[in-house]
Amino acid sequence: MTLRPSRLLAAVVLLLFSAAGVQAQDQAQDQTQPAAPPPAGGPLAGVNVLQISVAPLSADSQRCGLQQDLVLESFQQPLIAEGLSVQRSAHVRIVVTATTVVYEGGTCISTIGAMATQNTRYFDRQTQVERAGQVLMWSDSGLFVTGERDHVVLTNIGFRDLARSFVRKWQLDQ
Repeated sequence: MTLRPSRLLAAVVLLLFSAAGVQAQDQAQDQTQPAAPPPAGGPLAGVNVLQISVAPLSADSQRCGLQQDLVLESFQQPLIAEGLSVQRSAHVRIVVTATTVVYEGGTCISTIGAMATQNTRYFDRQTQVERAGQVLMWSDSGLFVTGERDHVVLTNIGFRDLARSFVRKWQLDQ
């Protein structure tokens, strides 16, 4: 079936008018409906105090220059700069991890991560028992592949970036 130029032109004009009508309808709807209110806080709303712990580092992590004190300092620096308090005990706990493998030739490969959890307790009506657990509130991770010499510097920057990711989520939830 071949379309004649006049039919083709009519089809194009019809499509244009249809699209213009839908667009005008959408604009009219936008003007009559009020904007939806922003969501009322997220899981990190109201959190101002954190507990941070660093998981034990393997021999390969230490060989590549990672140290628990440096990891902790790198991670908590952006949090403190934002006004969050870091204490030994808090309702929200962040566990920072680093898993490192040394590949042939002195190449360090590290997966770093952080996970914020909150302890929770509730009463299970079916079993008539109080239960406890943890709720995941946020997590993020990254991968770094470098030579032994540069690895500690780049992964410490990565730990700061993970903390900044937490801060962005925290700010959104407030």
